[in-house]
Amino acid sequence: MAKLLPIPAWAAPSLQGLAYWLGSQHAMRLAANLSEGAIAWELSRLIFTHRTDEQFLEAEVQYRHIPELNAKKQLAHSRERADLVVSNAPRSDQGVSYRRGQVDAIIEIKHNRSRKQLVWADIDYLGEQRTSSKGIRAFLIYTSVNMKPDIFTDEIGAAKKSKNLQTPTHLQTSYRVRRVCRATHLIPGRNKTAIGHYAVLIEVSP
Repeated sequence: MAKLLPIPAWAAPSLQGLAYWLGSQHAMRLAANLSEGAIAWELSRLIFTHRTDEQFLEAEVQYRHIPELNAKKQLAHSRERADLVVSNAPRSDQGVSYRRGQVDAIIEIKHNRSRKQLVWADIDYLGEQRTSSKGIRAFLIYTSVNMKPDIFTDEIGAAKKSKNLQTPTHLQTSYRVRRVCRATHLIPGRNKTAIGHYAVLIEVSP
């Protein structure tokens, strides 16, 4: 079994910032209509802040523009897009493909109002891309406003520890909860219900 890689340096500070931002949206009573697009925008701002100088960030990248994932031209006419892509070099234009080896990670985003089957579908899809290229890491960032995300956390709101979590689909894609960040008005020891605002890093087929 391959050694588990550390989470990217941008992940922990970006997710913690995202959890606080979700809390601010809830406090201002704006969270009820919070879209995944708005969450992606805030997350992209945070990742851009915490990335290294050698990393580049782009939103809404068509999967067919990532050559490792389109080696057999199976995505040649696909309109599927990754919410965010972290690369080690920028593209010259959004209409052209990355060069092989330039993409480091693909990221999809879901929140607790998303239907569970859509969450599992995103994880399964990311798993399919990992099958195409083990050199590109695949992450789902799951957010939850004022609610503990039971599918990815335990009774106290910590990451589920199992190393072999699988989607409840016929594909049963493997994934691991790599990081759980949250914002709450109570310290964890007194927050018996673990209610809070969560940003969870899921790595697919790690």
